[in-house]
Amino acid sequence: MPHDFPISISAQIKEHLRALRKQQHLTQAQLGQLIGVSQARIAEIEANPGAVSVEQMLLLFSTLGASLHLHLDPLPGHPAQQVAEQVAPPYTAGKAVPRKRGSW
Repeated sequence: MPHDFPISISAQIKEHLRALRKQQHLTQAQLGQLIGVSQARIAEIEANPGAVSVEQMLLLFSTLGASLHLHLDPLPGHPAQQVAEQVAPPYTAGKAVPRKRGSW
């Protein structure tokens, strides 16, 4: 059963990474071996997740059986909402919802 853990600040990533690693019964050294880095690098990432590339973070999550999802939940009228409406067509029950003419 999937679980969602919303993250609003980078410090939360630190706790989730450590918990995911321990849930998989992996030491820092073992996780490092799986992704091709040293134990010291895993310790550094867990201590300061902001010091890691997105690519390496995605590899870590994948190795630990997790994935990263983006969820757009802006306020109505916020510029990000306008961009999202232009980029992705709305979907309802797996079917595309027709857009107004000229809006896509």
